[in-house]
Amino acid sequence: MSCINEPVLNIIVVGFHHKKGCQVEHCYPELVPGRPNELPSAWRHLPALALPDGSHNYLSDTIFFHLPGLTEPAHTVYAISCFRQIPIEQVVQKTEDMTRSSVQKSVCVVCQSPLFGRLAVKMELVVRAWFLQGDFSQTKLLEDAYKHLNSCPVQIDQTLEGLSVLRLVESWRHKALLLFKLLLLRRRVLVYGAPAGPLSAALLTLVSLLPRCLEHGLGKAANVVLSRPLSPIPMAPDNKSEDIVDTATDIVNEPYVNGSTQIDDELTPKETGNLLEEKDRVSRQSFDETLLLQADVDRQDLASREKCHSVGEKYKTQKPLVEAQQSPTMARDMSVDGLYNLTSQIDQAECGLPLSLFEDGYLCLPYLSLQYLDLLSDAAVQGFVVGASNVLFKQKRQLFDVLVELNEMRIETGDLMLRRQLALGTEDLRFADHVVRHGASQGDAWIRDQFASYLIYLLRTSLLPEGSREIDPYNAQFMSAFKATPAYQQWLKTTNNGDIEAFANLAPIHPFAGQLSVADMKLKIAHTMSTSEGGRKVTAAVASTGRAVATTSRAVGGALSQARGALSGWWSALTAPPAAAAADPEPEHAEEAADPADNRKDERADTPDPPDKSIEETSTALNKIQVV
Repeated sequence: MSCINEPVLNIIVVGFHHKKGCQVEHCYPELVPGRPNELPSAWRHLPALALPDGSHNYLSDTIFFHLPGLTEPAHTVYAISCFRQIPIEQVVQKTEDMTRSSVQKSVCVVCQSPLFGRLAVKMELVVRAWFLQGDFSQTKLLEDAYKHLNSCPVQIDQTLEGLSVLRLVESWRHKALLLFKLLLLRRRVLVYGAPAGPLSAALLTLVSLLPRCLEHGLGKAANVVLSRPLSPIPMAPDNKSEDIVDTATDIVNEPYVNGSTQIDDELTPKETGNLLEEKDRVSRQSFDETLLLQADVDRQDLASREKCHSVGEKYKTQKPLVEAQQSPTMARDMSVDGLYNLTSQIDQAECGLPLSLFEDGYLCLPYLSLQYLDLLSDAAVQGFVVGASNVLFKQKRQLFDVLVELNEMRIETGDLMLRRQLALGTEDLRFADHVVRHGASQGDAWIRDQFASYLIYLLRTSLLPEGSREIDPYNAQFMSAFKATPAYQQWLKTTNNGDIEAFANLAPIHPFAGQLSVADMKLKIAHTMSTSEGGRKVTAAVASTGRAVATTSRAVGGALSQARGALSGWWSALTAPPAAAAADPEPEHAEEAADPADNRKDERADTPDPPDKSIEETSTALNKIQVV
């Protein structure tokens, strides 16, 4: 396993001045020789990133962001900014510019590898000790920290430390798969939330679900040849030759003092107007509303669909399939390690992973300040996944295709075609439910393995001809859009049109394919009710009705209390996940599902349970009802 030597490039101190705003106070080693408080032009907006909007409302925070490289513009560098705010009374050596009741400063570490979580833990301790000194002119502690961090080699797999995909899955549940598939389409995605620290961490955590992407796939995530010289990204020659290094050197020698330049382009009155006017102009629709229409189609399609036929006759394999893949279908309730066992022997690098998603003008920026707003509208930017905490980004709705509201757990888009492409079918919902049910007990590494296996199966199935039946479980519209992306075309070139030896033993099928059951319908309804606008309104109406019944029952008697319990039991049976799965991580019929010769499984799938029985089984879990 490869090691990273001397990962830290610079340590930069950024302070807030009551008149000058955010400015650089110290840089080690110096970026501009002889002037430790100056930055090169390419990093002139670093102070605004290190002290983000609204940071004065918090005592401390840690922000992650990307910057273009200085000596190598085609290489992204990674920054971790540790912000703290203390009362002026705790400062021992005060200066004349300390006129406010508190002091805000940030220590930013710029490194050559995305060691976000690992370096953040160490720097938070260093910054806390530096603030306890009470004398910010003493920077020896920071310089010692720079030398210490570079004296300890780190492993490449340590880049995933501190980014909890378990928390992501527990928060977004089945929509985590939806966000995962959204990244594969290379659309313009704005992730909005506050404060900036959890926002940037959540975006990077989502990216870490893509196998090997965080470790090896962000090398060009902050680099693009822009058409406007005022953009904060350094210009590179169009021929992309070796002269890039010389051009970058000239840019470095151009000093920029304290990063206090304002945006040159003023916002138009309509763009800075009331957000309600913007809402009237552009409807805020959740793309999952399409599921209300798609549900009927899925019911008819899945009810008439037979079990996925065996692909053994059409796709001959050079080696015998493993036992789990010799069956025409995969077990719906797969064991904890069942999916990973099917792909554990496959080398992800041999499969062309990571995908070249964040290249050729597609940016990944965990946090952006307002100074970068004009960057998103540049003609050279083909797409992006960016995080922002300033509301002005939300009002610029013409700049992005999808808005992810991190604090409200909402995903919005006005693109009807995109909503259809991202609709999750029954098989996808089974996979998402599998990850949600077992994720808490298995941990982050297991969750990442599941998504890696899912992507490998998706790539294997994508090699089938258009119209193949095996593509439908992944959503045929999504597959067509994914295959049209530059990242997929580059994957075909890298793998010689998918000529991968490991794919010879991998069936082109969705790993959770199978017959429709009552549990699948409950998953579909729960997904629709939790993600669509209409579903949320119905959920809110049921909650209001329950409160009204509870209030009235105190005056009328116990009859209404019983009615309220019946209403809640019926609603939980439709919207809550299967109660048996929540109580027991292994399904009750796991042994039967694992035995393909057992006919009882087919009989149970062909004869669904009556609705009354489902309501009785789930009515005991009323205390566990959660509204997403």
